[in-house]
Amino acid sequence: MTAEIDLISAERRIHHALWHPALSPWLKDTLRSALEREPLALANDLELLAHLLRPWTEAHIAREAHPGRTDTVEGATPDANCGVA
Repeated sequence: MTAEIDLISAERRIHHALWHPALSPWLKDTLRSALEREPLALANDLELLAHLLRPWTEAHIAREAHPGRTDTVEGATPDANCGVA
């Protein structure tokens, strides 16, 4: 019964967030799309998104915090690190 209560609570939080005017349109679209997905596939996609986007956003934030910094890592280009151009 606890899992059912947890699910209802999670869905209420999601629907509350969808109605919040400050939530970005991108996040609202993402939440709506996520609700239509199979939970295990969604969990796997969330892990991959975190793995890919967290370092990217952290690097951008760090670069903005230290705009004059020119630290480089040899070979650190998108295609050199993961084969994605």
